[in-house]
Amino acid sequence: MELKYQSTTIVKPEGILHKKVPLTIFDKAAADLHIQVLLVYKPGTASNAKIKDALSKVLTHYPMLVGKLSGDKFPAVYLDDESGVPVTETAVAGDLDDFLPLEPSPALAVLSPEAQGTNPLFLVQLNRFDCGGLVMGVSCNHKIHDGQAISNFFVSWSEMVRDQPVRVLPIHDQSLLRPRSPPTPDFPHEEMEFCNVAELDDHDAPPPKMLDGPIENVVVHYSSEFIRKVKERVGSKHSTFVCMLAHLWKKVTVARGLGGEEATSAKVSVSGRPRLGIPGAYFGNLVLTAFPSAKAIDLVQ
Repeated sequence: MELKYQSTTIVKPEGILHKKVPLTIFDKAAADLHIQVLLVYKPGTASNAKIKDALSKVLTHYPMLVGKLSGDKFPAVYLDDESGVPVTETAVAGDLDDFLPLEPSPALAVLSPEAQGTNPLFLVQLNRFDCGGLVMGVSCNHKIHDGQAISNFFVSWSEMVRDQPVRVLPIHDQSLLRPRSPPTPDFPHEEMEFCNVAELDDHDAPPPKMLDGPIENVVVHYSSEFIRKVKERVGSKHSTFVCMLAHLWKKVTVARGLGGEEATSAKVSVSGRPRLGIPGAYFGNLVLTAFPSAKAIDLVQ
């Protein structure tokens, strides 16, 4: 894939806000890394100028994307006159159809803007093909939003491109996440203890390995008939997700050769918005992580 760099401009919101926005407790827990997304549009899509103009308008409603994240003890996003989103434009030799479908590959990295550290928090790259087709690469820092929040942004941006009003405005009210006063814990937390990293004994110990080998993404498709049979075997009313998670957890445990008293667990992402009564339009991080655990023998029997 041959790309020719054309230009990079800083797109700023129509209204500049001078403010400091602290991160919520859920933002602080999120990973400080950029998530890259490729959006593909066939010939006939809006021009680059139209897309950038719509971006300037929609950023007025999503100011967090144009700020800079501080790296001090109290992380916050700072907004000022210099706040903006870098937009890089490239020309790609060939027709878009010649490259479709875009299969996941390291070679596609050239279509996404490269993030150099934490900031900028949001970057865009417009890759225009000879036929007029467009692949838009987006790199966004997970520290200030989760998947639902950035998906809402993409929808709002597309509405602006089509000269439509934004149907669902984002909610930035962090007071929705304030703890209750006085605290009213619903679950026992006696076994939970928190300490500063500086208080740990072995300062020279290497960081724990997250993985022992390369990651392989596996996509499994289950037919509706298979799902129905799995849910019938459960015998009680459970969601499709719970039933399929239990099925997959059991099969993975068997494949790993476990079946004794070993403890095994699954990592499950949980949407915090409906569970905490937070509107779906809330912009920020609010995906929680659950770790159900069980003995291997209980799973495989």
